[in-house]
Amino acid sequence: MQSRIIALVLATVIPLAASWLIVPQDQELPGKSNRPFMQAKMEHAKGILEGLALENFDGIETSAQNLILLSHESAWNVIQSPEYIQMSSDFRGSVGRIRDAAKDHNLDGATIAYFEVTLNCVRCHKQIRPKKQAPPGKQPASPDKGSLE
Repeated sequence: MQSRIIALVLATVIPLAASWLIVPQDQELPGKSNRPFMQAKMEHAKGILEGLALENFDGIETSAQNLILLSHESAWNVIQSPEYIQMSSDFRGSVGRIRDAAKDHNLDGATIAYFEVTLNCVRCHKQIRPKKQAPPGKQPASPDKGSLE
């Protein structure tokens, strides 16, 4: 019985590992997404919001610092363009302001910076979504920034 379980696990793991080695890691597989990475970003953002609501400055600071660290991971770099690099820098700056305001127990400052982070996220996702969906070699025109400017 135990050997059957091991065989079943190997039959599942080996093809997955092989596909990971064969497909370049900067190319997304159909149906594959950055969902776990995005969920981690959302959890840290939720931690900040919860800290704001409860005036838990340690929680705000910790979640903000974790979000900054996450923004330096390779999975963050979805697109290599000057615009994306600038948006990432703007995001880190806003999250840094949250962290600093939390250190100073400045709830209003942290709340305003959280609003900035939300705007940064919406602007960036609005910008990268069309680029990720475009066929290789064909990048669409930048979407208008609408009222988020």
